[in-house]
Amino acid sequence: MKKILVADVPQMDARYSAALAGWEAAFVRTMGQAHHALDAGRYDLAAIGVYFDDSRMFDLVRMLRGDDVHHEVPIICLRGTPGFTAVTTRTLEMTLKALGADAFIDLVHFGDDAAGNAALRAAVERFLKD
Repeated sequence: MKKILVADVPQMDARYSAALAGWEAAFVRTMGQAHHALDAGRYDLAAIGVYFDDSRMFDLVRMLRGDDVHHEVPIICLRGTPGFTAVTTRTLEMTLKALGADAFIDLVHFGDDAAGNAALRAAVERFLKD
């Protein structure tokens, strides 16, 4: 079973749980919890929300890429709520790429329903190694 570290705000749990059903998701809210979870095991993917731990998404990406054990774990970053301009979104995407994240997924483009969750799952699945 694939194991995914999900670092985001609690309001996104139901959405992630629906899209990631059948995979083991470990939810963390803070950098401290993320450190603990990473020390306790290996993950097949890290999904990090923009608002994780008061917007510390970049810090967690840097931590993962600099870690000897987890530096190759695929990282996808997600935004669950609207509010950014197109310029801000593009700047965010470029910064994440420079930091080594594998993708930025804007959940605004995925409906919060069965079809949207299936599409989100397919987008995530692309980054899971066999």
